[in-house]
Amino acid sequence: MNGHNNNSRSNMTRESFRRKHLPFYKRKPFYITIILIIVVIIGIVTFWKINSKQEASKPTSETHKIEKVETKKKTKKVSPKKVTPKKAKEQKVEKETTPKEQESDNQQTEKTEKKPQNQIKNAGTYNDLTYDTDWYTFKISNEVKLVKDANGDAALLVKYNYTNKTSNSEIPQRVQNNAIILKQDGETLSPTGAKGDYAALINASNGGLVLPGKSFDGALIVKVKNTDSDVTMYFKNIQTNGFLDMTQPLKLK
Repeated sequence: MNGHNNNSRSNMTRESFRRKHLPFYKRKPFYITIILIIVVIIGIVTFWKINSKQEASKPTSETHKIEKVETKKKTKKVSPKKVTPKKAKEQKVEKETTPKEQESDNQQTEKTEKKPQNQIKNAGTYNDLTYDTDWYTFKISNEVKLVKDANGDAALLVKYNYTNKTSNSEIPQRVQNNAIILKQDGETLSPTGAKGDYAALINASNGGLVLPGKSFDGALIVKVKNTDSDVTMYFKNIQTNGFLDMTQPLKLK
């Protein structure tokens, strides 16, 4: 029996014998087990931290949503109470403003505010080639001509004398463009550029300032599509923002 054990030990190398008799905590399976346990613990801790952050973020998100909804509801309830009669009246006026009125310049708006509509004595009259209001007077000239515009197309030139009756300096073309329109075959004619002898006159009308109480000899020029059809001038009522019943036909032939 002892002989058999001695033979077994003689067959084992010293290194094999040493490994076989190592304590359990120095063996590879023990190290591998410890590493696996550490990895599992790290994974559990990481998962717990991520889950905790997600849970903590949920109440904050819901709180923001609630605050946003409440703000909207409060705005809807309070808004009608803050509208004063004066503001309601201003809103009504803005709603009734037409695109044509929006083209008028700031000076025209200032005049309206300084002189309320109920104080206007002459909202607009037209008689014997004279268009007159509390704000301005246009005397239409008999000199109506078919000319060529800056592009060589047919255009209608109408001379006038403009008198500024406001307390502000005014540009004749801006006042004329807001107060007088010309139509042919039911379509509004658009302003165009002039050339030759009429270019300086049109440029002065389009860019020159007329002082309060002063007059200016100017002209307007519009492009026409048909040189045979009559053109009709319409004049504005400054109180109603509509146009007068009186019109001025212009013969082109």
